[in-house]
Amino acid sequence: MNSTDFSVDRRDIRFVQQELFEVQRLTQLDQFSDFTADDFQLIVNEGIKFAEEVYAPINKLGDETPLRVENGHVVTPPGFREAWARHAEAGWLGITSKPEWGGQGLPMSVALGVLESFYGANPSIYTTSMLTDGAANLIVSFGSDAQKRAFCEKMITGQWGGTMCLSEPNFGSAVGDITTKAVKARTGDHYLIKGTKQWISGGDHDFTENNIHLVLARIEGAPPGPKGISLFIVPKYRLDAQGNPGAPNDVAVVRLEHKLGIKASPTCVLELGGGSDGSHGYLLEGENRGLAQMFQLMNHARLVVAYQGLGAASAAYRNALAYARERVQGIPIEYGKDRQAERATILQHPDVRQMLMTMKAIVEGVRGLIYGVAYYTDLAKYGPPESRGHYQDLVDLLTPVAKNAGADQGFEAVRLGIQVLGGVGFTEEFPLAQALRDTKIASIYEGTTGIQALDLVTRKLQLRGGELFQSLLKELSKLQPDAARSVSVRHAIMEWRESVERLQGAVASVRNLAEELGPRESVLNATDLCVFFGDVTCAYYLLRMALISERALEEKGQLDNGAREAAEEDEEVRFYYNKIKTAEHYTYQILPRSRAIAAKIQSRNFAALDAVL
Repeated sequence: MNSTDFSVDRRDIRFVQQELFEVQRLTQLDQFSDFTADDFQLIVNEGIKFAEEVYAPINKLGDETPLRVENGHVVTPPGFREAWARHAEAGWLGITSKPEWGGQGLPMSVALGVLESFYGANPSIYTTSMLTDGAANLIVSFGSDAQKRAFCEKMITGQWGGTMCLSEPNFGSAVGDITTKAVKARTGDHYLIKGTKQWISGGDHDFTENNIHLVLARIEGAPPGPKGISLFIVPKYRLDAQGNPGAPNDVAVVRLEHKLGIKASPTCVLELGGGSDGSHGYLLEGENRGLAQMFQLMNHARLVVAYQGLGAASAAYRNALAYARERVQGIPIEYGKDRQAERATILQHPDVRQMLMTMKAIVEGVRGLIYGVAYYTDLAKYGPPESRGHYQDLVDLLTPVAKNAGADQGFEAVRLGIQVLGGVGFTEEFPLAQALRDTKIASIYEGTTGIQALDLVTRKLQLRGGELFQSLLKELSKLQPDAARSVSVRHAIMEWRESVERLQGAVASVRNLAEELGPRESVLNATDLCVFFGDVTCAYYLLRMALISERALEEKGQLDNGAREAAEEDEEVRFYYNKIKTAEHYTYQILPRSRAIAAKIQSRNFAALDAVL
């Protein structure tokens, strides 16, 4: 691989899907019985190929070519419209959606092998795709039969686009304070929607002939706050008698946002109902249920944002590793001042190796966590009824953890990649500068890092008296030291188990703070606690990977002191050997920050709250 190319780590995705989670067993469930294990692998391979060959080549062009508004409509960079058409034609947009509406119906844990690649290759275009699929599935869940027939198949097949419209100029995360109004029309089955929505990803574009907005608004006389919000379908063009786009629906692009990254993603300010006719909106399944309905899409989007960070981090690691293998600079430190020593690639320098291993550990640990949440999602929906509750608990608890780990640790991995490259990493000649800018948004949209942490601490850890946390501890208890075949992995698992005990202590401390002092004090270190959860769970999956790798090496007769030498020559031995080393690196070089987090929480120092700022 060239250090400026985009490529996907097919081998690791296959390992996580087939060896760690054994997704091929999902074919035994009724929902996926029409698939075979070979089908799963073929679809993932074709999706990765599409990402590398169609999405990646136009990613930089999208960064360099500004979006523009012409005659009230957004024009996207060259090649983007064509890429969308190819994406839709291949059926990638509805990869997990129901076949009855034009989707492929894949398990989420299988689809992730494709979707991670799409986000890594071109986050700007995939953001619009993801929201279209998510909006369509909201209509599938909460729409009337007529609404489903009118919108779902055309959205899921990419003929029409879709958005979610929550934020307003003065209300972003505080969704309950929105002021967009909905008034029942005197005639017809629609409402007249009036208001302004901001930060609308995919708010307008030239990909499709219609764009279907799902809009949160407040019906006249509705209760104040979150309980008084309803959800409406507001198409860009009203549908005619044949169900085709007809008259404009008074949805105007006020402006495009000029962003730090994902520049080719058309993020719009939209004015609804500013003209004489008003925007026609069609209510989804009852008044004042909008926020609960929208949370279906938001929870899905939070996992999606997690693999946005993962896709960027994985590509950054592969770019940085390729560069480190080819860049010659200095001599190995063990040669001291011997000026006659042969110059080395930077891959040989300890500091560079430390950064690369940290990147690798972040990528593979976060991949385990995110694919784990996806796998639990599949089992919670379609698995044996007696275990669905357990897996749903894991999904609910780990969704904010996965979102933050993917977003923040993904960004950190890209930052380290730039550091590996040095000066050239700070230029636009290599892809990491754009990746850093594109990835920063992941910790902001679909609920900021702080909001995810509040969700974890004030909601998920409190539900049913802490049962969700107990479900996680039950899952973590499956990893025991005596399962290891080597001393090094056994000791790493023991070290990790100490961190699990520290996590239990930190959770107890936060609960005590809430009871003794109040909510402000108890959430002061909520973000740190969410990092703690992420570190413990990422290490859990990495250590499980290490156990699988031990067995694979044992079968090859390489689970001994000669494994490193064999890894120099045998690619498969190298893969499994490095899996073990990656788990050890995470356990001893990243996980120790849990001690500092526990100390922060237990210090009971509230200077940040007491200071006069």
